[in-house]
Amino acid sequence: MNAGLSLRLGWRLHTASPSVLSSVIVKQGLHTSEVAGWRASVGPDPWRRHRQRYPVPELPARPENVVIPEKHRLPILPKVPSIYGQTMTRPPKGTRELYRMQGEERVHNKLILEQFGIVALAGGRLTSSHFEFLRNKVNRWLHPERSLAIFRVDAPYQPVTNHGAGRRMGGGKGSISHYVTPVKAGRVIVEVAGDMYWPEVQPWLSKVAEKMPFEAMAVNQDLLERLEAEEKRIAETNENPYTFEWLVRNNIMDCQSHLSPKDRVWFGRFLYRDRTLNRKYQTIHNFRYRMR
Repeated sequence: MNAGLSLRLGWRLHTASPSVLSSVIVKQGLHTSEVAGWRASVGPDPWRRHRQRYPVPELPARPENVVIPEKHRLPILPKVPSIYGQTMTRPPKGTRELYRMQGEERVHNKLILEQFGIVALAGGRLTSSHFEFLRNKVNRWLHPERSLAIFRVDAPYQPVTNHGAGRRMGGGKGSISHYVTPVKAGRVIVEVAGDMYWPEVQPWLSKVAEKMPFEAMAVNQDLLERLEAEEKRIAETNENPYTFEWLVRNNIMDCQSHLSPKDRVWFGRFLYRDRTLNRKYQTIHNFRYRMR
């Protein structure tokens, strides 16, 4: 048994690090008794003291009873709202409606599948090219039999107008150039689930989140709960009573006459381009908490 196991593991792995050895054990699907017998045959473990000081973390339990639907990949979303593409109705033009990006998302801020996803940390807009990028990258890494992905945002529906290059000023509002989807801070954009571990999903999901037109991060259910709990703990244990919210609510030095109605709701957060004011979990980021 030990000879066959040595051929499967390789005779050089008895000097390998614990992380390399654990990864090989997981990939080969070896039993604990087999590994113990193989270690006894190769002699004393040179990494025993290192393993006692830096123990290898145990892998989380795999999800059970995961039902993968037939259409488990991200679909192609239309670039133009379907109500205008199938009828003779002239698509209406609209204003910028910046309020759709300002503030914090209070509805779609949880993971429905309770596994992995991408969460926006600041407000912004998603165009059809961003949806196509998400579809190509996420579908490329999905396993055909044990993983699925869904969009948590709507297809582009808000019109954006502009004037052509080199055109003179005036002449009324420009024609519709493209459509976008406004996103608030804290909105879940994409969810990924299935029979997978977080270390398998986190590397490529983080790279996809970095390419978003706004700040975003890859999260799992445990990380999202810890971030929310830490943000709540920081607010409850704050020793400085003179916060921005306290000043606005008590109208110190008649500050409400200089503030917008949105400042009275969000108290200076998620409204401006400044990263220190427009980024979710900024308090945790300032204190350099390591939420890994």
